[in-house]
Amino acid sequence: MSGRSADIPATGASASQGRGASHPGPAEVDRLFEGGEVPHFRIEIPEAGLEKLRRYHWEPNSNPTERESVPVTIREGTRVYTNVALHLKGAAGSFRPVEDRPALTLNFDKHSPGQSFRGLKKLSLNNSVQDPTYVSEILCRELFLKSDVPVPRAAHARVELNGRDLGLYVLLEGWDKSFLKRHFKNPGGHLYDGGFVRDIIDPLTLNSGENPKDQSDREELAAAALETDPAKRLTRLEQVLDIDRFLSFIAMDVLLWDWDGYAMNKNNWRLYHDLDRGRMVFMPHGMDQMFWKPEGPILPPMEGLVARAVIQIPALRQSYFARLAELRRTTFNVDAMTNRVLQLAAQARSVLAKSNAEDFKEYDRTVSAFCASIERRARSVDAQLSRPMVPAKFDAAGICAVTGWVARVDFGRPKLSREADPALLHVGPADGSSLGSWQTSLWLEGGHYRFEGRARTRGLVGDPGDPRPGVGLRVRNSPPQGGLTGDSEWKDVGWDLDMPDGLTEVALVCEFRGMAGEAWFEEKSLRLRRVSAPAR
Repeated sequence: MSGRSADIPATGASASQGRGASHPGPAEVDRLFEGGEVPHFRIEIPEAGLEKLRRYHWEPNSNPTERESVPVTIREGTRVYTNVALHLKGAAGSFRPVEDRPALTLNFDKHSPGQSFRGLKKLSLNNSVQDPTYVSEILCRELFLKSDVPVPRAAHARVELNGRDLGLYVLLEGWDKSFLKRHFKNPGGHLYDGGFVRDIIDPLTLNSGENPKDQSDREELAAAALETDPAKRLTRLEQVLDIDRFLSFIAMDVLLWDWDGYAMNKNNWRLYHDLDRGRMVFMPHGMDQMFWKPEGPILPPMEGLVARAVIQIPALRQSYFARLAELRRTTFNVDAMTNRVLQLAAQARSVLAKSNAEDFKEYDRTVSAFCASIERRARSVDAQLSRPMVPAKFDAAGICAVTGWVARVDFGRPKLSREADPALLHVGPADGSSLGSWQTSLWLEGGHYRFEGRARTRGLVGDPGDPRPGVGLRVRNSPPQGGLTGDSEWKDVGWDLDMPDGLTEVALVCEFRGMAGEAWFEEKSLRLRRVSAPAR
């Protein structure tokens, strides 16, 4: 390792904290995340430690506790920290080997009891390879905290590794008892690590807790979520889950479009057993890929078992919509969020200009795009909240008449009009290659359905470049299958659809694809038939 600088105190118990900072308190920790300072970590790893780290490679089914740590020395300003435990972190998208720009976890207390970095015994340094703004983690964690969802805080840092300048990183507060004490009166409960795309039905690793082999609290929550009777499920969930916080948790996941979080991908999450209240609390983790789909639905398919179990219960589903609307009003403030992004970006820019030259070239454009995604997300959420989110009604025979058709020109110059007595939806005649449709939307619960009706064509000629020409029915965002062409009298047409559990908005399409001819859809025949009952 390199020699000690002149302004660094000699090694010893007090040296590990630096001059005048032997007993950092909560105020110093708060300043780290609120004051805008960018600490500069100079990490020194001996060759033996480097050899051990070079042998580690992340695997999808690897256990977080299996990541070997090595002792390192860290210098920050005039402070020196010795015998700090370091291991490589990251998963499918963010893991990088030690010779690259690795993400790191540092444990200051593991081998030197009482040692901490400005009051933090454990922290992570994220390489932000999936977030070129270096802002997403900080902003989104602040928003979850404002929503009363516990989550470790984030800030910026600069990192050197054995004299190699790795540039700007994102510093994350550790998942440890210090964090738990800030949010829960009793920090002795089990803190579960959700691992990589795992759910509560799987045995999980514990970050803390007295008895890792006894996971009966997790098993009880899983059993409640798997209860098939909605009324019984609600009663059981109320006994083991902090439902109020969970509604805020999944609502923020959706507002921020955390596609890789628990709700939508059963990934990047932690679970804590609040012993005082006897309830389980979900918390987010890994928020470096947010706002990727600004126009995403406000009720997407839920992959997380508990999210799906909650949304399937009509009363909790309405509570979810109400919570999402509330958080849009109180927390998802576009001006405040974009101003915060620009404030954080100014801080990041000063470091990037010095050490991340490639990132700096496109930085302003990247930040502008991120702000634009926030604005687009707000507009999309507002538009979706303005429409009623009520499941389609089916009669005793399982039939729902479909109405509210709206004309849409997707390509070319198809003419769309309505005809009366009988009521028909007309497309054509086409003048050159055309794609036109009549569309409507409704909300469907999980189950199997068939969209059906009757259509006829006259002189319909497909475009030679279109492999699926013709007239038919389908669901928007599904691939066309082709349909009626030429001269066809009234014929039955249809489309089968399987809906995931919960409630999903579906756009039904009566479609025309051709370069000549015209088509009609009989409006009274257009309906949805429920083939199987909604999943419960």
